[in-house]
Amino acid sequence: MNMKTKSIFASVTTFIMLTVCCLTCSFADQNAQAKVLPPSLNNNPQFDMVLTNRKPILSANNPTYDPATFTLEFELSTNPTFPADKTISYSDIKCESRGISELQVKDGDELDDGTYYWRARTVMQDGTKSEWVQTRFYVDVKNSRTFSGFLRASVKDIFVSSGEDAKNIIDWNDQGQITFWNSAPPAGEPFSWVMLDMGKPTPVTRFWMLSTRETSMAAGWLTHFVWQYSNDKEKWTNLPETEIKDNDTYRNIIDFTPVNARYYRLAIFSQNALQAQINVIVPYVKGQPTVPEVPEGKYVLIIGNQMNGYTYTDLVGFVKKQEYEAIIIPHYEMSYDVLQKLKNKPMAIICSGNNADWQNLPIFEYYGEYEIIREVDDIPMMGICAGNEFMAMAYGVSFAHWMGWFDDTMFRVYKGEKPEPVNIKKEFLNDPIFKDVPNPFRAVEIHSWAISPLFLKDKRYSEFRETASTTYIQTLKSMKRPVYSEQFHGAAVNSYNQSGKYLSNFLKIADKR
Repeated sequence: MNMKTKSIFASVTTFIMLTVCCLTCSFADQNAQAKVLPPSLNNNPQFDMVLTNRKPILSANNPTYDPATFTLEFELSTNPTFPADKTISYSDIKCESRGISELQVKDGDELDDGTYYWRARTVMQDGTKSEWVQTRFYVDVKNSRTFSGFLRASVKDIFVSSGEDAKNIIDWNDQGQITFWNSAPPAGEPFSWVMLDMGKPTPVTRFWMLSTRETSMAAGWLTHFVWQYSNDKEKWTNLPETEIKDNDTYRNIIDFTPVNARYYRLAIFSQNALQAQINVIVPYVKGQPTVPEVPEGKYVLIIGNQMNGYTYTDLVGFVKKQEYEAIIIPHYEMSYDVLQKLKNKPMAIICSGNNADWQNLPIFEYYGEYEIIREVDDIPMMGICAGNEFMAMAYGVSFAHWMGWFDDTMFRVYKGEKPEPVNIKKEFLNDPIFKDVPNPFRAVEIHSWAISPLFLKDKRYSEFRETASTTYIQTLKSMKRPVYSEQFHGAAVNSYNQSGKYLSNFLKIADKR
């Protein structure tokens, strides 16, 4: 071997060794990355949720590590590929609690109305990182400040081309919107369909549609569909504005120029699984709520926040036991304008709880209630459970989050456990709202969402103070207005609940104004 050959051989050998080394390092980096668990973005905002403020709070569920051993990185962009010049980056995000890490969009990074992509990853103490996990959400501040202008249109009957349980599609009493209709597996028909009989010609202009989030061989969301209308069930005309191809979401808000038809048919050409699944469809017409008749004397107006417009507990019964009249108005028929037009103003307003996760509800139905929470300063208000979360969500839907666990004191008491009592903050021990309430006290907790503590750190909302807590915010009070809230259920009646006095004290405070 001559010198030139030796030189070439040495160079090739070096190249091979460097290549092997680089590949080994690369594989090692990939393996290290693969071993690091990413956070979960199944919190608030969840996939395709609509946010209603320009500085939302981004809440991620932590990976299963000791909180002291990792931080998170968040990135936001209007482009799903996250180009450097169109990406907002945040690093060194520490745990807010064992279950959650969160961060509020910073001053100067305010979001415009539109579509955003959000991704996150875990960074361990030694610098190793997980892969990115990514989701999508929308910002709509412009249309969220007052009643949406859409009223539910009643459905007389429903028919489907195949499958079972069609009534589940229009079962708005389903508290969690978890029941569903599945089409039968295709058997040669050109398309599956769902037909709504409105009972009379109805100028429908919006559909809210919810399908399954999970995909499997059994059922999935619709990928190609169009709405049609007819007045005789024979001749069907497509609504071109409603046709969606390559649909990539399980929640759809379909807006279109209204037509005055009795029958509406959803033609389903494809789905991302063997069968189509639909949990709920709600049709809407344009309009404003009718101003209801109210009692002549003192009464409490309860805004019912269940999907069917009622309440999670018997709030009417509780109020009447305190010797006050009470009426329920559904959240989707309530607005600040309606409140102003009532012939007799209520002595108090209670925003009730509900039993559904926010990703399964048409959030725009709550905009009228949110305006009431923000604007009313002369009528005492109380928010209960979901209504407590509304005290923050009225200023931005992401200001409440999933806790990372479900707090059900009744279940835990029956198991012989001792749920954490609620502690009244020292500076509020003598507040009339806590008169005769023991400290600490036991309460009925039935929820998995709570107000983010970052809401109270935002100086724009400094009127609110936390007055009692467990490991999360339990009660709020406005320092400017007669507004209170409770995450627990004071109206629930059982052997261990000590929080009923808090709610009855609120009614006494309202009565004295």
